[in-house]
Amino acid sequence: MKKLFVAATLGLALVSCGGPSVCDCMKIGLDMVKEGMDAKDDAARKAIEDKYADQIAECDKLTKGKSADETKAMMEEAAKCL
Repeated sequence: MKKLFVAATLGLALVSCGGPSVCDCMKIGLDMVKEGMDAKDDAARKAIEDKYADQIAECDKLTKGKSADETKAMMEEAAKCL
């Protein structure tokens, strides 16, 4: 459960990605959290982590090297996605 929470938090934190789009990364994080809430056991949680691993990694790559101002602007954009 702790790993899923960390992964979900990471997914939500990664909304600052500019890759597929900020909203795409936000949706990925939210979908992962929703599925994780329904997971019955560790095996199900692991399957969810594996399912989203590539997408989360892609969003993570897109956040690297961003300045504080760029990150702030992307977070503001992400807030509009909700």
